[in-house]
Amino acid sequence: MITVDGVSRSFGGRPVLQDVSFDVAPGEVVGLLGPNGAWKSTTIRVLLGLLRPSSGRVELGGRAGYLPEVFTGYDPLSVHAYLRFCCRTKGLPRSAVGAALEAAVATDLARRPIGRLSRGQRQRVGIAQAVLGEPPVLVLDEPTTGLDPQQVVEVRRLVRDTAERGGAVLLSTHLLAEAAAVCDRAVVIAGGRVLAEERPGDAGDLEARFLRLVGEAGLT
Repeated sequence: MITVDGVSRSFGGRPVLQDVSFDVAPGEVVGLLGPNGAWKSTTIRVLLGLLRPSSGRVELGGRAGYLPEVFTGYDPLSVHAYLRFCCRTKGLPRSAVGAALEAAVATDLARRPIGRLSRGQRQRVGIAQAVLGEPPVLVLDEPTTGLDPQQVVEVRRLVRDTAERGGAVLLSTHLLAEAAAVCDRAVVIAGGRVLAEERPGDAGDLEARFLRLVGEAGLT
């Protein structure tokens, strides 16, 4: 449902993505792992068509829900009003709002103005807008940022539930424990290059393999 094939991207003549390739099958959660500055978010923007690749191709098998690395929303609107607006832009019925709020454990925020929410509360709203209408593809950039431990557990459950319904989930993170807990495969990226595809295993083992790969690439 997600294919990234030989994608490269340059800014001002400087290459930042170099021959990046990976895929995500239906029913699968794939982690995009890398240190800060690995160009994970740029990879996601190319995948979603927000940036054009300099070369290569991308494919999305269906409508995608997207949580950006920094979710903002519209400060003057209530959460419920904002999600209704998102439904209109996505061609979804207003009835999708309640299910999305419940999935993101954000029903308590429905009447709150977005401008008065904490960072973690905004993140829950961002997750709600991503899952509106249960899209078959989810692309989540650092989805557990600012969440408390219980909310992290709920997001992990949402991700796994999406995959179990046959959806494809790409989850970008620099938290190796996150990948070990929820991902079926992990694509390790650093310096705009894919270094390896790994089965996560336990968090300690994944950490050792990650550090070895990044160190061997001379990117530590």
